[in-house]
Parts: sequence; C-alpha cells; structure tokens
Amino acid sequence: MIPEQLQQEVTELIKAGHLIEMIEEESTNRVYIIFRNFKLPNSLYNIPETDLLVLTTRQYPSSCFDMFWVGNNLTLINGGIPQSATSIETYLSVQWRRFSIHPYQAKPWNPNEDSLATYLTCIVQRLNLGI
Repeated sequence: MIPEQLQQEVTELIKAGHLIEMIEEESTNRVYIIFRNFKLPNSLYNIPETDLLVLTTRQYPSSCFDMFWVGNNLTLINGGIPQSATSIETYLSVQWRRFSIHPYQAKPWNPNEDSLATYLTCIVQRLNLGI
C-alpha cells in the first residue's frame, strides 16, 4: 500500500501543475514516482522535457530518496553525458539514465522536514547545473 503521506505529497505536487504517476511494485516494496513531461532548463539539454523517475519504499517517509532517473535519451546540449549520469538502468520495462546524487549525506534525511517536494528541489538544482 502506498503510504498516505506520500499520496498527500503527490496530490499537492499535482495541484502545483506536475503530471505524476505512482506505481507500487509489490515484489520489491518499491514505489515508483514518475513525473511525466518534466520540464528541463532551457539550452542545457538536448530535449526540452523528459520523464523523471524517483524511487522510495512503502516505509516512506522513514525511507529517503537517493538518486533520480530520466529518459535514457537525455544528453547535454553538446551531446555529452551529464556528470554522474553514465549508468542506464531498467525499471518498469523502461531504460532510464540514472543521476547519482546523494543530497542527504551532509544533512541526513529528516522525515519531519524533508519531503518529495524538497527532494524535487534538489533534483532541479542538479539539473540546473548543466554539467
């Protein structure tokens, strides 16, 4: 069962204009959160938008986020691969480009302060680097 808090957070992000799909995978305890047609910063990438995937578990908010995935066709505008995004992984029968970020190393995840929305802020900051 998808945690109620996560459902509420996704509802708020949908109200803010995001197109989101959640898929629960019973066999792995994973909850996939897919932001459809996620807008990318102008002039940094080869495409203007991509699907964006984040993973958590049914223990959310006790379990934090660690990485994010985008369509495997995403590259920098110059054709290069973004830094820390060389791995291609398959989830839900789709190939995704993994961005390896670990925003909760310096300040550990705190379920009383952190949320899907705060993690999305970390993702946007990383994507805005354009490296």
